Amino acid sequence: MKRIIAITIVALTLIATVLAACAEKEPMGPGHIMALATTSADERYPVWSPDGSKIFFKSDEWICVCDPDRSNREKLTKFEEPFVFSPDMKRVFYMKTISGEGKVICQAYVMDIDGKNQQKIAELTLEEKYVDDGGYIGSTRGPMYGIQIRSSWAWSPDRTKIFLTKLEETGYTWVWREEGKWVRYKAGTEPSTPVLQEKGWGEIRLIAKEHENTAWIWDLKDNELRFVGHLSYGIVHYLPTGEVVWSPDGKYVALPCNELSEAGATEQIYVINVETGESRRLTSFVGANTWPVWSPDSKKIMYVQVPPKYWWSPGMFNYDEGSDVWVVDIDGSNRKQLTDIPKNWEAGDWSPDGSKIAHLSWQSGSEEREI
Repeated sequence: MKRIIAITIVALTLIATVLAACAEKEPMGPGHIMALATTSADERYPVWSPDGSKIFFKSDEWICVCDPDRSNREKLTKFEEPFVFSPDMKRVFYMKTISGEGKVICQAYVMDIDGKNQQKIAELTLEEKYVDDGGYIGSTRGPMYGIQIRSSWAWSPDRTKIFLTKLEETGYTWVWREEGKWVRYKAGTEPSTPVLQEKGWGEIRLIAKEHENTAWIWDLKDNELRFVGHLSYGIVHYLPTGEVVWSPDGKYVALPCNELSEAGATEQIYVINVETGESRRLTSFVGANTWPVWSPDSKKIMYVQVPPKYWWSPGMFNYDEGSDVWVVDIDGSNRKQLTDIPKNWEAGDWSPDGSKIAHLSWQSGSEEREI
């Protein structure tokens, strides 16, 4: 379901530019929708040039550009890795990773928009270690370092830093007890583990190995990895592209973290100051709080709240209940629900001046989308 929401959020950015509507070139007028391309290629991620005269987009493995009336289409360079433009749209930044012999080598590159003057600007070597949660929901296992290192969203607004996370065991586990709550124990001292037979999931061991989630910055100018601060305690989890977001002013990063408590693993929105390392949990709803989006002035965060499906995993989406859009100040105050359409899923985006929010609304299993 997160993949569906991710695709839908991307669709919000495509509404005005890429809908398979007209096959012939026509002048743009009020309310007019025109497809930028009529090919069979997978075309996405449209980005306006600063002066509004061009639209850059991804077409299969190519970075392309065209005028807003879809004329003067041009393939700029072939590209398979996640990428991000410089603020002036004159350069492209991207990552490459090389794995082997117990190491992951991360390389940061920059090149001109036409594909020329490619240059490696930094290289970082990480241990290729893995962590697991000890059996919870089928025993999730994955790399110690967060997957954000391969995401274009992890770049700071000025393209000088890359954000990543790290998971390490704390030496504690959480076990479900008959009194109806999760209890924290020192590893090796916990009682026998309850087992739940859940349809569609098979056997669920009701134990979760606790991990500390910490924030790190790869400084590309100094080519060093810097510890930022503590985020949360939770189980092993990984975030799709777009869930780790820098504030427009480059001072903060917001992201959802799976947090452990008596209720179980819940997904909560955290924000961390990348200079001071101070972090704060912005949400408290026992369920899933996800997809943070910064307001243009970096003072508010919009996010999606989803009711839980299972008592043993409150952070897991309830597909039948839908979701709602909320907004909160970055200090955790003024939390406000913006949408309330029963059974519908919602996803939103800010207007450039921060005064309005456009949101998409749809029912699970339906192809109809309302804006």
